[in-house]
Amino acid sequence: MRLLLRIAAVAVAGAALYEAGQVNSVVQLEPSAPGALFTAVAVAAALALLAFALTGTGRGDARSLPDPALVGPLRAIFAFVALMSLVGLAWLFGFRYPALHDATTYHNDAITLNECAAQALLRGEDPYARLDIFACFDARRIGADRTTPLRRGAFAGVDVYPSEAQLDAVWTAARERGGPPDEFIWRLSYPALSILLILPLVIAGWDTNVLYVLCLLAAMALVLRRAPPGTRPLLLTGLLAAASLTAFTIGGSADLLYALPLVAAWLWRERRWSALALGVACAVKQLAWPFAAFYLLQVAARQGWREAADRTAIAAGLFAAVNAPFVLWDARAWLLGMVTPLSEPMFPRGAGLVFLSANGVLPLFPATVYLALEAIAAVAVLLVAWRARRTSPELGVVLAMVPLYFAWRSLFSYFFLLPLFAYAAIARMPAGELSAAAAREGGALSVLVMPAPSAPPGPR
Repeated sequence: MRLLLRIAAVAVAGAALYEAGQVNSVVQLEPSAPGALFTAVAVAAALALLAFALTGTGRGDARSLPDPALVGPLRAIFAFVALMSLVGLAWLFGFRYPALHDATTYHNDAITLNECAAQALLRGEDPYARLDIFACFDARRIGADRTTPLRRGAFAGVDVYPSEAQLDAVWTAARERGGPPDEFIWRLSYPALSILLILPLVIAGWDTNVLYVLCLLAAMALVLRRAPPGTRPLLLTGLLAAASLTAFTIGGSADLLYALPLVAAWLWRERRWSALALGVACAVKQLAWPFAAFYLLQVAARQGWREAADRTAIAAGLFAAVNAPFVLWDARAWLLGMVTPLSEPMFPRGAGLVFLSANGVLPLFPATVYLALEAIAAVAVLLVAWRARRTSPELGVVLAMVPLYFAWRSLFSYFFLLPLFAYAAIARMPAGELSAAAAREGGALSVLVMPAPSAPPGPR
């Protein structure tokens, strides 16, 4: 049964990403060639599984007859999926408690700088032009290990990544010099909604990580809302089994602010209002921008290029309206923030191809080589999506992130949400209603709500 295969494949991909993320975090602290190889292969395998799950239209998948030879293996896979869903639940139930190795809620500089930028805005300061990273980090009792260092100044001679001792030494020296540190990213580098949406929590003094967890739960709810009722127990099991979603949201990620509206935009992309949701996602974080191309490609394929142009105008208009006050305030500072991921000399970092180079599995090539590979991959996936625009209309939601696997910066955070987007794609497939009997005969298991037996036909 093709629908069950799709659901299981995404869950297994999410479990693979979970393991890859755990190893990735260890290898970043203690470089290891085998660990880097495992991470890069696991992420690549997850991307391949997700692409497999979204290939085809999905039409009538719920009514396709199960292959008897596949029932046993599929039941074994779903047993693994059910087990992994308990891991996802465990992360959710423990989300109030920080991990033992990280006794702070400020897990990275994205979370920290966004909150400090919101506070600066409340003081009437332009967060793109003026942000005291030292005061920000001191107030939260965190240090240089939560920053993004740059390959210049004292770090100009470092090839792969500074050690913690180097980070601390340069941080201390930069603090003594005063002014913005040349060796660290200190300015807000995301669009304006990244801080405007968290303002209520900052005003109330609440932990913004709670908002990110609520965004994940809301996105899951939207997926279940769009899916046929008979599929929901299995999709919920799969969403939890893709433990990368819960683990790395709980572990600290502001990416859920863009993921929630992006899920809504993809789920209901046949409706014009979805362009507003896309605009919100793009006004939160640049990672939403690649998805916009595949969203608009599908709109053009189904509803015509004029509709795609109208949707582009709606999304761009919302983006412009939200960011216009900051552009008027200081256009140069805002633009520098937007292009920070591209313009600043960052160190090679991530979970993709460059991770192999950073850990000695492959040579470390110049950054331009990875940029060229990324550009080639971007053109390739767009061509694939265009050619498959009718035969595999949901594929683009995974293809959007494939080029970043080859980038100089291929952070694990770019990939861990892909199972959520893939389940959104499956939820909108015209698979038909999945009966409990068909799910049971196909070997499916759901850990929370087991498929109930079908009621016997009544007398006629």
